Amino acid sequence: MIGGRPSVSLVLAVVFFVFVIITFLGSGSVRSQFSPVSSSARRISSTEKHAQSDVFNATLGFEKVFVIGLPERSDKRDALSLMSAVTGFTLSWIDGVVGKTIPDKALPFGWDREKMQDNNLGSWRGHVNAMRRIVEEDISSALILEDDMDWDVHVKQQLAQFAGAARTLQKDFHQNQTIESPSPYGQDWDMLWLGSCVTNFDEDLPEHLQIPVEQRDSRKILIQNDPTVPPPGHILGNGSFSWDDYPPRTRIVYVPGDNVCSFAYALSAAGAQKALQYMGLEGQHKPFDNHLSDLCRLRISGMRCVSVVPSLFVHHRPKGKISGDSDINKGTENEEIREVGFTENILYSTRLNLKNLVRGLEPEEQWTV
Repeated sequence: MIGGRPSVSLVLAVVFFVFVIITFLGSGSVRSQFSPVSSSARRISSTEKHAQSDVFNATLGFEKVFVIGLPERSDKRDALSLMSAVTGFTLSWIDGVVGKTIPDKALPFGWDREKMQDNNLGSWRGHVNAMRRIVEEDISSALILEDDMDWDVHVKQQLAQFAGAARTLQKDFHQNQTIESPSPYGQDWDMLWLGSCVTNFDEDLPEHLQIPVEQRDSRKILIQNDPTVPPPGHILGNGSFSWDDYPPRTRIVYVPGDNVCSFAYALSAAGAQKALQYMGLEGQHKPFDNHLSDLCRLRISGMRCVSVVPSLFVHHRPKGKISGDSDINKGTENEEIREVGFTENILYSTRLNLKNLVRGLEPEEQWTV
């Protein structure tokens, strides 16, 4: 429960400070500890040098950070604007789309309004608009968030750790579409899936989603002793594996098999072109996140994806009417009131720590051991 202790916060601050100094000022190097449970895990070279990371800038190392949200959900905009301000980055908003306003002529091929909710259609259009904006404005890379996100107060330090692991995984990707602008996340990626709700590794896909053995990529990098990973029993969404097989406080960076939920993902310029071609022009017949997963799982157009679990960005469920949680899965109007908000998988929740942060106080944990 929320109820942080100064000693815990002090230890956390020292750990991250040491990590940043070692990694980014050149006095050492990035090193991931690897568990023997995964034979495909790899080590980041202890002699590898990196330039000063841009993950600590106002756009988290990307050219833009976009948020998709309906204009009328001013409550969500208020929250995310304040959250990004207190954690040191800026947002650019993209208006969400109400599905029923999309004319039949503009429906993606294969879409059946009798079977699929208009809310799913609106979600698809909002995300595709974000992809198109990256292409139109020739943006080198952009992080795309949904408007109900939460993240850890220490998200920049988390992204710094993720960046080193992502660069290592890219060494086995094709390198014929290198990102022109320097990126702390590497130069050879198309998508970084930073927020999902279910993770299925490539080697554990259910039969109807399996791909040929020669196309599978089961590589993983384990970031161990991460003090921002929730304690055992408080990590959800591991669809194909058990956290019992990994040491406590471990975060896994991997090539995604099948992820669910499009909470947060980054696209490079090349990745946005591939995504727009597939997601916008090839047709849609199921929820947006399922097609986004296909893009990575099937390596469509040579798509190069990296993901992380536990996710760094997760859907927040605020206090208040439960019916206000989602603009997609509305169902019946639920008048039940949630007395206490929560976010899965985020230990030092920015949303839940806003009262502390605006007063200059230390963040507190959602859960303790």
